[in-house]
Amino acid sequence: MMSKPKSRKRNIFTRITLIVVLCLFVLLMVTMIATLGLTSVIAQHWKVEEDNVFLFGIIILAFSIVFGVALSFAYSAIIVRASRPYLDALQKVAEGDFSVRIEDSPIFANFNIAKNFNYMTSQLQSVETLRENFVSDFSHEFKTPISSISGFAKLLKSPNLSVEQRNEYLDVIIDESRRLVELSESVLLLNRLDSTDEIDRETYSLDEQLRQCVLMFEQKCEEKGIALNVELESVKINSSYKLLTQVFVNLLGNAFKFTDSGGTIEVKCETKGLNAIVSVTDTGCGMDEETKNNIFNKFFQGDKSHTTAGNGLGLSIVKKILDLLGGQIFVDSKPGAGSTFTVLLLKGV
Repeated sequence: MMSKPKSRKRNIFTRITLIVVLCLFVLLMVTMIATLGLTSVIAQHWKVEEDNVFLFGIIILAFSIVFGVALSFAYSAIIVRASRPYLDALQKVAEGDFSVRIEDSPIFANFNIAKNFNYMTSQLQSVETLRENFVSDFSHEFKTPISSISGFAKLLKSPNLSVEQRNEYLDVIIDESRRLVELSESVLLLNRLDSTDEIDRETYSLDEQLRQCVLMFEQKCEEKGIALNVELESVKINSSYKLLTQVFVNLLGNAFKFTDSGGTIEVKCETKGLNAIVSVTDTGCGMDEETKNNIFNKFFQGDKSHTTAGNGLGLSIVKKILDLLGGQIFVDSKPGAGSTFTVLLLKGV
């Protein structure tokens, strides 16, 4: 069955085609009427006989051609004049100017061409802005660890360093190198997600998946003095095991990063109708409204000082994956009161 957008597009093209054909038909009829009128006038003042019938025919034919061509030129001039704003705007878009906006000419006023064109350019302008911001942020995120590696590598050339200093500088280089690798992997993952059309799904135990993800952080939480509370209801789900693992690992990693020693991380899983609900709650520093509104933007980091490890892509990846899987994510947080990330998934089984 044809979708509504496609039907609407075909309807617009059909209407434009009908108008063009109708105008051409009108031109033809006007030419024929004018020719018949001229024939009648000439016949009244010029006696058509056998010896001049050929000349009479040539005169009528010449008039028909001249009159028809004149009308065609006039019609073409009107169409070109009406189309010129659209063609000029398209040329500007082709040159990379997405700020261009147009108004419909009277001939095409009922087709919403300008409205659709302006919507297209506004979307392209938004995408271009996002691209520029992404390149700027990406360059900044790459520049910081590279500058750090370069600086400490130069310090290592000093012959007066102690073993402790040398090891400290090497640890910094190792950490910054790991940060670069993680940043590259995150950007590549986002790129793959943006170009993904089909998702491989399977039926599996969601609670067991969460249990495995929690185990990855168990030792880290013990070392940091963070309590891990887990309440997992048995849930079967049909989804992408690999992508959802990435979601839960990112959420748990975020909770671990912002929860201080003596704090608590709580993971819950339950069913509600056709949905599976997973929540990750921490007793960390929490977020203000500005941070909550931007937390899923690429490279955004609530920690303006950048004292905590991260590249600002983790939650962007989470949001992108959930959008692909048809899921949703909600954030409840207040400064100093911790955060709760709630993931809503269709069970599909």
